[in-house]
Amino acid sequence: MRISQYKKAFRGRKHLIAVMAASAASLPALAGSIPAASAANTVALVGNSSVIVSEGPNHSLWYYWQAIGATSWHREKVAGNNSTYAAPSVAEAGSSSVIAVQGRSHSLWFYWQTIGTRPWHREYVGAYGTTFSAPSVARVGNSSVITAQGPNHSLWFYWQTIGTRPWHREYVGAYGTTFSAPSVAPVGNSSVIVAEGRKQSLDFYWQAIGSKPWNKELVAGKGSTYSAPSVAQSGSSSVVAAQGPRRSLEFYWQTIGATPWNPELVAGKRTTYSAPSIAQVGNSSVVVAAGKLDSLDYYWQAIGAAPWHPESVAGFGSTHSQPTVAWAGSSSVVSAEGPERSLQFYWQTIGAKPWNPELVAGKNTTYAP
Repeated sequence: MRISQYKKAFRGRKHLIAVMAASAASLPALAGSIPAASAANTVALVGNSSVIVSEGPNHSLWYYWQAIGATSWHREKVAGNNSTYAAPSVAEAGSSSVIAVQGRSHSLWFYWQTIGTRPWHREYVGAYGTTFSAPSVARVGNSSVITAQGPNHSLWFYWQTIGTRPWHREYVGAYGTTFSAPSVAPVGNSSVIVAEGRKQSLDFYWQAIGSKPWNKELVAGKGSTYSAPSVAQSGSSSVVAAQGPRRSLEFYWQTIGATPWNPELVAGKRTTYSAPSIAQVGNSSVVVAAGKLDSLDYYWQAIGAAPWHPESVAGFGSTHSQPTVAWAGSSSVVSAEGPERSLQFYWQTIGAKPWNPELVAGKNTTYAP
């Protein structure tokens, strides 16, 4: 080989090494280096039914419902192919089921259906290029509210008075503030939002109902948060759950109207392999997350008490997405994507021990991003 060929080969290797180094530099820190499982569906109580919304084949949108105490699941197609590009979110608002989804080209859409009736109605909330995460929807006061990550890691909030048409948009967090899908909930007399912030920190935003300014608080500092967090009201507190360093599970609470955030370790390192979901169920705060080897784990703590109690909902190989949890009637209810892209539902009577599994929809029906 000529000297010129050796030089060319050496330059090629240098280029390859540089590319590999740049790629390695762009990877997240070791504690969060394996992506957490994404959500595929969301469970909630609407009227007298447990409901689940899910992204289906070809980016379609599906709604499943089961009357509390019944055994059969009913399926409805909300929107067709190429309508849904992230996990949808569902809630009850007034007399309606409401759904928020990220649509084509990073748009934001809202669907509603009067409880007990059939047609679904669609509304355009955010234009193309506005929405870069799964949205979160809730009822706060007399409004339906949605939050989502916007362009350049910004944070946006949308609200609509129930029964009226226009959507109103508010800028919550500036560019470079938001690095996960946010979560929104009513807490006391406020709308509250949580999201992963810069350098794996955890941020909390609140706004009193009917007022304008958004107020920001730091829940936990850099290196604390490695998933999308989840927020709810439990008793007289705001409560937040998130995946922490080394795949631990972290819980934070703050008495409504007070300042300090109080951290608690729910489960130690190498226990948590998805973003968690949090809710109040009965007199307890409860958290669900995917565990080791695609298992499904449930943790509960009596409000105001200290110990966390772990339970196994489903074993190895059962769970292939972030699970979500809600309070429905006298039960805790959980949904998750199961094997072969099936849709699974689990329920447990409050205060009782066994978890009861149900197949909502068979293989190739639900798709985590």
